[in-house]
Amino acid sequence: MAEPLEEIEFLARSPNRIRVLEALADEPHSRRDLQSKTAASQPTLARILSDFEERQWVEKGGSQYEATPLGELVADGFTDLISIVETETRLRGIAEWLPTDQLDMDLRRFDDARITRPTRTDPSGPLKRALDLSARAETQCIVSYVINYEMLETLSEAAVEGSQSFRAVIAPETIEMVRGDDTSWTRFEQLVGADAADFRVTDEPIPFAMGVADETVYFFLRDEDGILRALLESDDDDVRSQAMQTVESYWDDGRAIDPSVFDS
Repeated sequence: MAEPLEEIEFLARSPNRIRVLEALADEPHSRRDLQSKTAASQPTLARILSDFEERQWVEKGGSQYEATPLGELVADGFTDLISIVETETRLRGIAEWLPTDQLDMDLRRFDDARITRPTRTDPSGPLKRALDLSARAETQCIVSYVINYEMLETLSEAAVEGSQSFRAVIAPETIEMVRGDDTSWTRFEQLVGADAADFRVTDEPIPFAMGVADETVYFFLRDEDGILRALLESDDDDVRSQAMQTVESYWDDGRAIDPSVFDS
């Protein structure tokens, strides 16, 4: 009996084997169709089909080959494995900054996620992308331990103009950080007073910065020194559902900002 790893290696070391099995798992094909679809030579294709028949992954009916239930099982599983490894490879450079301990999200849902990193030519790329998402959104929710001046400016303009309805949950220390800059404090007061904006403060720890702009969820990924390393965004329905549950949880635990904070 073949070992599972041996069978995985058997498939993995030949892209043609993977293409043939995936093609036959989708629908029956003739040998000529398979050669056209995979660009494999006739001798190579003959060996692949013979090996698959020996493993009972495919069977021949007339001039057509098709995957057996076993072959479909292997094809589906191998496709999933490839997808998972592709996702892992994309996330590997930023995974250490993902808030996986606080947010119960399946990393496989980030297979189509967009990652914006700082570059030498555009060191503020992640922030610019977040500001663009925020400026274009009709609705937005934020849970964050920090709001910088650029984000305050973008949110304030959208909320005051009435082009966006906005909810945010922040920590008390976030308010104190904003208070330290007069321009930011003015923007913050305008934003809190806007009819389209609603803020709450929570004493629960907020160890991440997350926003939901319309259908897009985005995460500011910062390192242990607070340096912005990437913006991760996803339009996946499950990611958005989990993000909104997080927003609602913090929202329910929060309280309105006391207007007296602006008296001094």
